[in-house]
Amino acid sequence: MAKEACLCLMTYGKLIVIKLSNLKEEVDVKDWTCLPPPPFEMCLDLPGHDMCPFEFDSKIYMAPSDKLSLPREIGRAKSLSMGNLVPWPIYEIKFEERRIAPTGSLDGAPFPFRKSYIANTPGSGDVYFYLNVRRRVKDESINVRRRVTDESRFYVLGSGSRVWKPLMAPGAAIISEPHVENTMFVLDNNLFFSSSRNRDYYLARFDPIEETWMDMSAADNNLSNFRTGRLISGSDQCRITYFPHISVSLPYLGSSNYTVCLTHEYVEEPLHTPLNKVLAILVNHQNGLVALYQYLDVGFEDIQPPMEGPGRFNFVDLGNGKLCAICSRELLGSNPDSSAHCFSIFTLSVLKDFAALQLDSGAPPMERDFLQVTVHRKSVFTMENGGITGITNCMRHAFVWPPTKGGRFQHRTTLL
Repeated sequence: MAKEACLCLMTYGKLIVIKLSNLKEEVDVKDWTCLPPPPFEMCLDLPGHDMCPFEFDSKIYMAPSDKLSLPREIGRAKSLSMGNLVPWPIYEIKFEERRIAPTGSLDGAPFPFRKSYIANTPGSGDVYFYLNVRRRVKDESINVRRRVTDESRFYVLGSGSRVWKPLMAPGAAIISEPHVENTMFVLDNNLFFSSSRNRDYYLARFDPIEETWMDMSAADNNLSNFRTGRLISGSDQCRITYFPHISVSLPYLGSSNYTVCLTHEYVEEPLHTPLNKVLAILVNHQNGLVALYQYLDVGFEDIQPPMEGPGRFNFVDLGNGKLCAICSRELLGSNPDSSAHCFSIFTLSVLKDFAALQLDSGAPPMERDFLQVTVHRKSVFTMENGGITGITNCMRHAFVWPPTKGGRFQHRTTLL
């Protein structure tokens, strides 16, 4: 495969690779353009359903999220006496050879990546995994022999040791309770974990030296509280703000304590009109405190054609403030079922008056423009869904390979 940088898109069943040069820039973009998919550099079948990628040692690996299409013995005990489990297989994307193959350079994953979060910390090369482990356990208190329970596990795959090392779980009293939403994300080079239920929340930052979690929940204007405070849920309206998809290093940001992270909101207005909005948040990457936020409407306003419900967002850092954002979802009322993939390629730059702002770490988050958005291209590619699952072409993950300067590799394996 050519060494030119490519955009890699992973659906439930395919790896699609597109040269970035095939997503040509346009000037003075005013509206959406419906186009056929650009030429694929290659398109490979995945070895299993819904594989989850991660970057390690300058390579891209992937592991399964669940047991679908895998041998029955995977995840089962090797012997009743020892109780050791058959590890979950790991595959490597061999770009030059245009194939995906099992790897022998890494031990198998300890658990599947179901409802998990994967994050690289660029400063170290280590990869962190929050794994949601589903187990069947005996429950003598009820007349059922076994019940299903979810457990949270944390691992680091060390760049030096290449060993899956278990880590202490943060906020154990919170994350073990039912109906709790757990999230792991990276701000600049710092790993954060958030746990929330209704209006209660917990935020912690990981110390890679001590391998401990530091509680950041005290401040009212931290990222978890900011998100929780924006939640609207009612009979005729719903608004959900998601945690950061990506942390972006922008030139001329000034303060080394702040980074720009991108996320999105899903708003279901009266008459059930879904609306997806992209949000930029200026946040202190040392303590998770939010200073400013801004809607990037110009990048995703008036998406056409209309989609069914909330979209799946992927953000890819192309370097030097340039990004590719992809919103994917099934088309509204399509027959046969088809999915739309809305690409917006744009550059973020800091406004000139940003340096004059006095950012008060104790002040409530303020909505104001602090970024300039230059849109290069807006286009929609539609693909007919198919396969056994019927959702083969739904977008799951996106990344650039080889990595661009300033790029981040961070993934959720949950649906939204």
